[in-house]
Amino acid sequence: MNNELRHPLTELTAGSMLRLRDAQGLAVVVFEGQVWITLQDDRRDIVLAAGESFSVDRPGLTLVQACRDSRLIVAETDPRTAAQPAVPTSYELHQWARTQRSAAIGDALAKGLAAVHGAVEGVFALASMPSSPQAPTLCTTAR
Repeated sequence: MNNELRHPLTELTAGSMLRLRDAQGLAVVVFEGQVWITLQDDRRDIVLAAGESFSVDRPGLTLVQACRDSRLIVAETDPRTAAQPAVPTSYELHQWARTQRSAAIGDALAKGLAAVHGAVEGVFALASMPSSPQAPTLCTTAR
């Protein structure tokens, strides 16, 4: 198994800045700290905390400034999906985990109810069976 990190972590101290030229198609993924991202000719202010990411969706200069000491990765994304996050945000991961947990609970309940239903059917099947006939008894009468 290859555990080599393909994109090295970039460490920014509070207040320091990273300049990215023509960064469209790159994603900024924050592992620790908090960064502020601004793009050339764009009025948005993007603030990312640990566990969040942003895909640069326009050409030109992109500035990434650390609000606190931060560790991040700048990685390439597929240009066709540059407007979408390169990796799920922590919120999206949380929602996915909740969906998976709910599905697992639903499956467990369905299996449990099926088992109870089968047991109840078995009990009623036994109760509705005719009772076994009693052995004939011989009656002798004295005359």
